[in-house]
Amino acid sequence: MSIIVYNPTNGPSVKEKTMAKRNHPLENSVIGLIDNGKKNSNVVIERAAFGLKNKYKLKEVYIHNKKSFSHGLNPAEAKMLAEKCDFIITGVGD
Repeated sequence: MSIIVYNPTNGPSVKEKTMAKRNHPLENSVIGLIDNGKKNSNVVIERAAFGLKNKYKLKEVYIHNKKSFSHGLNPAEAKMLAEKCDFIITGVGD
């Protein structure tokens, strides 16, 4: 039996990245943050909420807590967030 070992190293990427275009500015918007329930994710999400609210003068930051990090939102949760929020950010990964 043989083993193939891949070398994951490569030179730096020269591709230029740009921000996605927004349909409207963040100011006076409602942003939804989805806490996926991983260990300490609430700390990261709450800090992100504080920073975003102060930087962009948001109308509201809504934090939604998922029941399990291993499952997606159910259709009712997704619909509620889409109706309530102008933008949605989900996190936190490992």
